[in-house]
Amino acid sequence: MNPAKWAINKAFFSSFLTTLLCLLGLYGYFALGKLEDPAFTVKTAAVVILYPGASAEQVEARVTDVMERKLQEMGRLWKTRSVSRPGQAMIFVELVETTTGDELPQQWDLLRRKVNDVKLELPLEAQISVVVDEFSEVYGMLFALVGDGIPPRELNHYARILQRDLKTVPGVNKVMLQGLYEQAIFIEVDETKVAQYRATPAQILDQLQSQSLISHPGQLTLGFERIRISQTDTLDSVQALKDLVLRAGIGELGAQRFRLGDVAHVYEGPSVSPLSMSRFNGQRAITVAVNPKDGINVVAIGDSLKAALANFESRVPAGIKVEVIAFQPDEVQKSVDSFTGNLLSAVAIVVVVLWIFMGWASAAIVGGSLGITLLLTLVYMLLAGVDLHRVSVGAFILALGMLVDNAIVITDLYIVKVRSGVEKLKAASDSVTETAVPLLAATLIAIAATSPVLFSQTASAEFAIDLFKVMASSLSLSWLVAITVTPLMCYRFYKVSGNDEGPPAWQAKARGLITWLLNNRKTALVVIFVSLVVTGVLSTKVMLNFMPGSDRAITFVDYWLPQGGSIRQTAEDMAEIEAWLLEQPEVRNIASFIGGGAPRFTVTYEPEPNDPAYGQILVNLNSFEEIPALRRRGDAFLKARFPQAEPRFRPLKLATVDKFNIEARFSGPNPTVLRELAASAKAIMAAHPHLKYVRDDWRQPSKVLVPLFNQDRARLSGVTRNDVNMALARATDGLPVTTLYYGRDRLAVLFRDLESQRDDFSTLLTLPVPPLLGAHVVPLGQVVDGFKLAFEEGQIWRRNRLRTMTVQADVEGMSASSARKAIAEEIEAIPLPAGYAFEWGGEFYDENRSITDIFAQLPKAGIFMLILMVAMFNGLRQPLVIILTIPLAMVGVVPILILAGKPFGFMALVGVIALAGMIIKNGIVLMDQINLEIASGRNPFDALVESAVNRTMAISMAALTTVLGMIPLWWDPLFGPMAATIIGGLTLATFLTLLIMPIYYAILYRVPPQQEAAHA
Repeated sequence: MNPAKWAINKAFFSSFLTTLLCLLGLYGYFALGKLEDPAFTVKTAAVVILYPGASAEQVEARVTDVMERKLQEMGRLWKTRSVSRPGQAMIFVELVETTTGDELPQQWDLLRRKVNDVKLELPLEAQISVVVDEFSEVYGMLFALVGDGIPPRELNHYARILQRDLKTVPGVNKVMLQGLYEQAIFIEVDETKVAQYRATPAQILDQLQSQSLISHPGQLTLGFERIRISQTDTLDSVQALKDLVLRAGIGELGAQRFRLGDVAHVYEGPSVSPLSMSRFNGQRAITVAVNPKDGINVVAIGDSLKAALANFESRVPAGIKVEVIAFQPDEVQKSVDSFTGNLLSAVAIVVVVLWIFMGWASAAIVGGSLGITLLLTLVYMLLAGVDLHRVSVGAFILALGMLVDNAIVITDLYIVKVRSGVEKLKAASDSVTETAVPLLAATLIAIAATSPVLFSQTASAEFAIDLFKVMASSLSLSWLVAITVTPLMCYRFYKVSGNDEGPPAWQAKARGLITWLLNNRKTALVVIFVSLVVTGVLSTKVMLNFMPGSDRAITFVDYWLPQGGSIRQTAEDMAEIEAWLLEQPEVRNIASFIGGGAPRFTVTYEPEPNDPAYGQILVNLNSFEEIPALRRRGDAFLKARFPQAEPRFRPLKLATVDKFNIEARFSGPNPTVLRELAASAKAIMAAHPHLKYVRDDWRQPSKVLVPLFNQDRARLSGVTRNDVNMALARATDGLPVTTLYYGRDRLAVLFRDLESQRDDFSTLLTLPVPPLLGAHVVPLGQVVDGFKLAFEEGQIWRRNRLRTMTVQADVEGMSASSARKAIAEEIEAIPLPAGYAFEWGGEFYDENRSITDIFAQLPKAGIFMLILMVAMFNGLRQPLVIILTIPLAMVGVVPILILAGKPFGFMALVGVIALAGMIIKNGIVLMDQINLEIASGRNPFDALVESAVNRTMAISMAALTTVLGMIPLWWDPLFGPMAATIIGGLTLATFLTLLIMPIYYAILYRVPPQQEAAHA
């Protein structure tokens, strides 16, 4: 049965069902998950292996390479990145991009098995390994717990209470603590006093370790009961350590006893080299990071989190306060409000345009169909789990103009039929019968035009995947509404006026213009050819930018000391930077992370690996527009104050995780050669006026002090290499002895020399070295031939098991693509020795992969669209006529991008692909009318003229609503280039479709000019 006739005959049921679904759509708007930006799966995990005491090259050869060789057996492995540092290896495992989120747990289980399998091939000292597979988890809410006058371990205790409280909030998945105070207990031995008791540090160490050793003393059987015997742990406080009684001497001389506190200064203090530290507005803090559950409405849990924080602050001592670093619910609410406002503005624009050009009755019917379609799409999103965010709402706006196309065609045809005297029910039924199939084909083609985003497997395409989902669902539903609800509304609400006017005056002018063009088709083709050539020339002037930055009022300050810098010095330098930032009027607050990056609070941010020479400041500003001014002043301050360091202002990315705009990668075996190649590239980049923060990721070689151990003299003295290492550890950071527990707090106990005897190079040769087995002491100078100060690689980066040094730079004042092109020829001309390779990284790497992949998917969409057109028209010439109109859109795209200063990037490319679907959709509508006119008996020339005139309103209205609906997206950083592309391209393409497509048809079908047709 005809769907229009069925809907009208079942009017009550149709209205009831439509109303019910619309109410469900309203519910869906409030129930849908709400995000600022869409999430995409981060298919990366990290393997961390500790190899204490080894150099970076030893770690690379004995640990990193062995582990990477095993990991390459993973079938879905895409690439590995690794960094080898003294005592530690970190391997980043990246899976192929076709890996789905559901497959990740299985792949990470396989990764763990591979890591466990290879452990037997690693050195015994490198058996500690950790697999970190939570890179994709976003901790969207960051808080800073500060406490004035609160002891460090007590603040740690309250941080764990807050962690427990927040974990109970519905919708919270994980709560992570970063920057906990790392305390230790230090035993600083006075070796003069130790000698007075005829004891050695080695003996003290041995007794300390045995005292804290956990052992099971057994169970006592008394009748039917078994009673466990508990050991007494006396080392439960600093005082217990001081009071520990030790035995001195050997044999009969060992009767003397003394307290540890008699020969050592025992106290609790901050760790010498903590893994990480956090501060908020310059005050030491503990970072509390909250990760919401997948698919949760982040906005909905905002109030619950605020209530939990308020409850916590009411129960803790005065001085403890929770500060907000980043609060995703507020950001999401602002973004959703902005997106929704843009959508409502676009809907209002569309309805007003329809009212002006079609009258209030037609505008009400088409606008009502549009509203129903939007609500039904929300129902689909609710069922399919598509969240509301920048991309999904932007897709709504992008689809708006096309959503009204079907309803406009049906309404316009119904009105024409009713005005010509056709009975209302038959007019509604015939309108659907004549147009349902062409409109379905046109709708499917418009959907297919965005399908490359669906087929593509890159992270950028995954970021934009909801664009296809929303477009496909809304367009499909718009067709369904157009053949059912729209005829019903036409039947019920449209009334034929008794004084309907005749054809509008513009039709005569349009008929004359099209007739002239068909009679002068060669002149028109020459003009089109020249326009396309000029467009091709102008296209070289279009600015390129793969993906814009985020518009959040956030910037980062990255700070690197020279390689090998201490975390304490990093903290001191960053304190000075913090003080400067807090004086700036643009800055709202700052949060500092020392020794590593901030927790991943947005999916496009990848934290830096832990490094004591690195620190990061997250700067919240009053507005996004203030970032450039702060950055300019900050660059000048940092350059003048810290010339020895590598500070950098870094923007927040929107849909990519690349850390630098431009990266040049050199791969090869020899670090010296790699540094020479990198130096050449850095010189070229530094000479470019728009490149800044030029560096390489291996950074400077680190200093290393090498004791020249004399094996012969050491043997005569009874000293081993391990004895020397233990003595040196006592004279520097301290020798780990045992662990002391204060409730849940685990404190390392470090054994070291007095402060006056530590970190003094001049006294190293006289450093006493007690053999592990013996009561005598040997000066270090007796078993070493001196010390050698050398340089070593502080970190060695590899990509796919090849040593790779990456030269990095940011761009200011021009696009990254233009800057890279300006230096590409010089850098690519750097001579590479045999065995060395070069490739570009950074934005170009992501851009090239994404765009190449999109173009690789285009044939799939093109073949599908061609099949639909051939099936509809049962021939090739008519589809060819339509396809030939697509390039005409570029005549409008290129000038508007240049005039508006909008870059062409990934989203603009998606806009061009969607634009092709819109043009084909309009072409199908016009071609269908041409066939109807010819079938009615008109000669081909007149059929071309009348078809263009008759379809001008429907095609123009569809294009006009699409173009004007794009206006709210013009200022959006992500959708702005797409909006400009569609506005410029569709405006001109629609005009040219109506005028030029008849010419193409006339040429391919050999339709003679008007005079010749009349004579014929």
